[in-house]
This record gives sequence, structure tokens and C-alpha cells, in this order.
Amino acid sequence: MKIKCLICGDIIESKSVHDLVSCKCESCYIDGGKDYLHFGGKDFSKILITFNDGTEVLASNEKNYKKKYEELENNRTNKLTKIKNKTIPN
Repeated sequence: MKIKCLICGDIIESKSVHDLVSCKCESCYIDGGKDYLHFGGKDFSKILITFNDGTEVLASNEKNYKKKYEELENNRTNKLTKIKNKTIPN
């Protein structure tokens, strides 16, 4: 996932756990890499979250970004379960 600061235009991405990245004007930040999403900033209406599937949601729209994040996490969990079931013999 990436976020875009709508103040300075920076698109930032955290590459790994505890890789806290801020935009150049320091109005927003992202952390967590591929393991989790943690972001923040001065004004959530100025932060655009871009999910890996290309979906964009304003951070101020908490209901929509949480729904999308939950959907992606469920898909990731389902994929991991399928892999686990294929590799562990019954």
C-alpha cells in the first residue's frame, strides 16, 4: 500500500515492518510494510490511500478504507490457509 499526501504530492510507501516513511512536508506518514497498515497525519482529508489493487480511498473516509483493508486482509488470510493446507499432509 501507498499513501499520497495531497498537500505536497509525495507518494510514499513503507517497505518493511517499522519502516516509518514521511512525506517531504511531514504532513503524513506510513508504516508497516506488507505486514500491516499504520498511517497518520495532520489532516486525514489530505491523505489518499492507494491499495495494491489500485483502489484509492481518502483517509478521512474511515468506513471505506477499513472495509477495503479488511477485504484485503481476508484475501491474504485465505491465500495463506490454502498454502498451508497444500503443504501439510493430512
